[in-house]
Amino acid sequence: MKLYEVGPKPIVNQHGVSFDTTQPDRYGFISPTLELLETLDFDTEQEEQHFKEPRSLPYRGGELEEKVREQCGDIDTLLEERERKTRELIEELRRKVEKTERLSPDEKRAWLGNIESMREYYLQYVTNETVYVCLLRKLADRFLRSHISSITFPLKNHYGLVLDDLIQILRDHKPPFDGEIRVEEREDALVGRFRKYRSGGAK
Repeated sequence: MKLYEVGPKPIVNQHGVSFDTTQPDRYGFISPTLELLETLDFDTEQEEQHFKEPRSLPYRGGELEEKVREQCGDIDTLLEERERKTRELIEELRRKVEKTERLSPDEKRAWLGNIESMREYYLQYVTNETVYVCLLRKLADRFLRSHISSITFPLKNHYGLVLDDLIQILRDHKPPFDGEIRVEEREDALVGRFRKYRSGGAK
C-alpha cells in the first residue's frame, strides 16, 4: 500500500474539478500520529506525559509505510476497507448526477467523466484517511488502557489537530471518554495540553 500526499477533497461538477480546503488530505497527519504512538510511555504510572522532542523531519515513503504496517497490522483489511469506501463515494457522486434533473445529457456526461477522471485521486485520498483513522484508533486504545490523563505537546507539526481528532474517537469508545485541548505557558513557552476525562464527568 503506497502512501503519498494528494491534496484536499475534490469537488467535482460538470464544469471541472475544484478542491475543498476544509477537508484536507490526512496524509500530513499520519507521521505525527505515529510519533505520538512511538514516543508516549503508555506503561508509565504517571498521569501526565510531556512530548517535547518531535522528529526534525516527518516519516515518508517506505519508512512511513513500514511504520504503518507495524502499528495497524492487518494491511489487507485496510486495503479492502479503502476500496469499499472509494466505491461507495464514487457511487454516491454518480447517483447525485443522475438525480439532478436540471442538467442536459451532455452536462451529465461531462460531470460523470470528471468523476471518473478523479478515481485514482479519490482512492489515494481515502487510503490516507483510512490509515489515519486506524492509527487514531490504536492511539485511543493504548491511551485508554494507560494511566495517562494529560499530554503536553509542541504547537507545531499537526500534533494539536491529531489530538483534536482523537477526541472524537474517544467519544465513540466504549466506555466513552471526552477530552479538551488548551494552550498553556510552560517554562516561558507556549505549549498545547490535551486532557481526557470520562464523558459526563468533571474536567
